[in-house]
Amino acid sequence: MIYDRDSLAQIITDSLLGLEYKHKIRLLSLVKRPADIFELPPAADEYLSASLGNKAGTIRLALKDGDYHAYVLDSLEKRGTVCVPLESENYPFALKQTPLPPLVLYCNGDAGLLNDKNIFGIVGSRKCLPDYNAHAENFSKELTKAGAVVVTGSAGGADAAAIKGALSSGKIISVIAGGIDHVYPEYNRSLIDKVAAKGLVVSEQPPDYPVKPWMFPMRNRIIAGLSRGVLIVGGEKDSGARHTAYAAVEYGREVFAFPYSLGIKTGELNNELIRSGAFLCTEIKDITDFLELKTVEDVSYSLSGDKATVYELIKSGVNETFAIVEKTEIPVYELAAVLSELEIDGLIVKLSGNKYRTIK
Repeated sequence: MIYDRDSLAQIITDSLLGLEYKHKIRLLSLVKRPADIFELPPAADEYLSASLGNKAGTIRLALKDGDYHAYVLDSLEKRGTVCVPLESENYPFALKQTPLPPLVLYCNGDAGLLNDKNIFGIVGSRKCLPDYNAHAENFSKELTKAGAVVVTGSAGGADAAAIKGALSSGKIISVIAGGIDHVYPEYNRSLIDKVAAKGLVVSEQPPDYPVKPWMFPMRNRIIAGLSRGVLIVGGEKDSGARHTAYAAVEYGREVFAFPYSLGIKTGELNNELIRSGAFLCTEIKDITDFLELKTVEDVSYSLSGDKATVYELIKSGVNETFAIVEKTEIPVYELAAVLSELEIDGLIVKLSGNKYRTIK
């Protein structure tokens, strides 16, 4: 990837270890154009000395060292990472309007997704209940069918469900907290690799930056900033999803939330948000109407044989494995295969206690 001098200046400035975001932004504000930072005009040089003490000398050397610049670009190219600096024409307009837009977005995959007009966030706790995750996956799938791009995080639970729903379409953005070398949680690495191959993985951290706790709320502001609205799938009151919801409100985005019954801890955040004015969301049309998109009508499921019988039983409330066996006289080993096929078709979801629930 070839970058112009101004883009390169922002990438090199962002790469400097120990230089906080506020110092990077301030330094670049003290030059007429980003590329001037390589020459360190007096105002920028004085700021370095006054603000960074012993670190100033190392930063001066890095800014002027062509070999270091080449090393940074080579490390990005080896990882297949493309940078979208703040002043680039490809930087997403909506994110740029937020109070703390990332100086550089590090992208693995289709960076063009960043500028889609209908990006919508789906986030929630990794502890969300299976049926709510199933709804999140279905909503994600239907939103991409309608023409939206789904943006989420990288955790298990609701984030993983949102990714799985949108993955086949390629209209999926996963925003990770650390650099691309340090996906968290590690058990989701293979899923994030699939996003990079079909959609887009993005971070504001250079690829080799390890994950730190403070990066997660910062990551969540990017999800909110990219989105026209966000759906909160579920979370306890202290769930990280609240950072996304609060940032969305601050940025003037619409917040949607699934409603929960009393006593469900992973629904505490949602019910609190709804009480505070979030949109109570019960069907995909709530979101597609907001985005002014038309839903794609489901293809009628022409189920037959045991699949049709089992599906209708579960839909009627006979949802426990042995209760289904008793009603249908289908052997348990054959029923397991039928239930598995219905799950793969996205028609049912498995709950605790060998129970099932229809989701379509």
